[in-house]
Amino acid sequence: MVLSTRIPATLLRATQATKAIKKAANARKGPVQDASNPRYELMKQILFYQQPRELPDVSEEDIERHMTILRAEKIFKMTASSKRRADRARKFDAMEKAYEALAEADPRLFEAACHKSGTVTFPRQM
Repeated sequence: MVLSTRIPATLLRATQATKAIKKAANARKGPVQDASNPRYELMKQILFYQQPRELPDVSEEDIERHMTILRAEKIFKMTASSKRRADRARKFDAMEKAYEALAEADPRLFEAACHKSGTVTFPRQM
């Protein structure tokens, strides 16, 4: 295909194909579907039109076992959370003691440590 303009032939073909798809969609008055992908219908069926799976029959022992596992997981998360909270409190107390020691040792350095700069960026410039 010889063209007198600088528009590539592949771009023209893609534009023509897009126009043809839109024209066909307007003719049937429906949404534009991706005609270049033959798996479109299969994906649509898998995602939207499958019947939901039925739950298996479970016994009382299975339910009790499941609830025990859920309780154990909840207890584990609670203990981990309380350990993290205690660790943060310990670190905060240590930082507070360090501030008090710095205030007693040198008030000028304490004021400089507490001073906030007006232009804080991320990552923090030092």
